[in-house]
Amino acid sequence: MSAKAKSILAKLNDPRHRNRLLDSLNKDTVDEGMPVSGGGQEMTILKDMNELQEFQDDVWSKGSV
Repeated sequence: MSAKAKSILAKLNDPRHRNRLLDSLNKDTVDEGMPVSGGGQEMTILKDMNELQEFQDDVWSKGSV
């Protein structure tokens, strides 16, 4: 294993560096204005996803297959 790889693994094993990296990645991949975490939003999102899946299943079962 290279020295650079060892250095990266050592930093990822340190909670301070790991949390900073994860926070940075989360901020880079989340849309602007969208909260990273929220109280009841997770359930709302899951409900919406389930409704969309049911709609898709209904559309596919009505003869497009």
